[in-house]
Amino acid sequence: MKPEILKIRLADLESFSQSEVFKSWETVPVSSQRIQSYLHNPAANPDDVVLYIALTENKLVAFRTIFAGLVLTVNGKERFGWCSGNWVHPGFRRRGFSELLLNEAFADWNGKLMFTNYAPNSEKLYLKTGKFKPIHQFQGFRGYLFVKTSKLAPQAKKSVFSKIIYRGIDFGIGVLAGIRTWFFKPVVNPDISFSELEFPDETCYKWLEERKNDSVFQRGVGEFQWIFGFPWITTQKNVDAEKYPFSSFSESFRYYTIKIFDQQTFAGFFIFSVRDGHLKTLCFFAKAGFEKPVADFLKQFCVNHKIEVVTVYNYEISRYLFARKFPFLRAKNYGQKIYSSFNFDMAQHQRFQDGDGDVIFT
Repeated sequence: MKPEILKIRLADLESFSQSEVFKSWETVPVSSQRIQSYLHNPAANPDDVVLYIALTENKLVAFRTIFAGLVLTVNGKERFGWCSGNWVHPGFRRRGFSELLLNEAFADWNGKLMFTNYAPNSEKLYLKTGKFKPIHQFQGFRGYLFVKTSKLAPQAKKSVFSKIIYRGIDFGIGVLAGIRTWFFKPVVNPDISFSELEFPDETCYKWLEERKNDSVFQRGVGEFQWIFGFPWITTQKNVDAEKYPFSSFSESFRYYTIKIFDQQTFAGFFIFSVRDGHLKTLCFFAKAGFEKPVADFLKQFCVNHKIEVVTVYNYEISRYLFARKFPFLRAKNYGQKIYSSFNFDMAQHQRFQDGDGDVIFT
């Protein structure tokens, strides 16, 4: 049976989330955090269709969310939609509902969609449509230090026995990682220093504004203030944490802005997040030649804060992490792609950032 398709425009999103119909569903198709983020998105228009819902006998069986983005081409800025949040009820999978909603979004957004930060099954669905091609491949690094296998292994929570076993494994890993960090000697360059903030300050934003055209998606001051001002993750548990199937709550989540100084002269900054022990780099705005000191800083940070997993997409920084993997227990190549349904030309000096798309939010 073909489902009923419900489309919600940005101008109606907040009022729709307050409706009795929305509140009656066992699964909500958008979190309160994302609603506020979508509403304040500098690239958004009130008429943007941002939520697609499939209903069968008034039962929510699938949904898809889209938020507006801007790409800087050689011909100027071009608006498109980032695919972010695709869900189908377990009892209604393999019936083509997800592709049906994607086709609706493709038509409404004039054939201009992108996606990244995907699960393997989602990537297969997108590629199956034949609409998307990769425009960038990140060649990054994933390192493991104070790993919690109880988080990574689904079977860890199946029984009391499995919980005990995995806790024992985690204890052993913690001891091994602790011993390795005792022997870790930080690399210190007396000419280079770092200053830690939570969010960029005026100095950072001035540096960014002067170079915003260097980024493919041209995230400037307004975009970063929007991202930090309306995050998707909260450390305050609410109803979304129970009813929303994607990221909305974490025990801990924080952004870090690190300013770089070369002989006390400001030389740029980079941003990363730490969520429940997972460090993820998001963007790097600095002169060339500071990649190795940044890699050394990240390793020292991981040791000091007992980071479980670190993910770096920036190729230059990843090179130095691979060159000297210690004290990580394990390191591997890691990187996703950015896919686009439309072609565009960009300048040679433009670069992609680790946090492009919805990565910076999660």
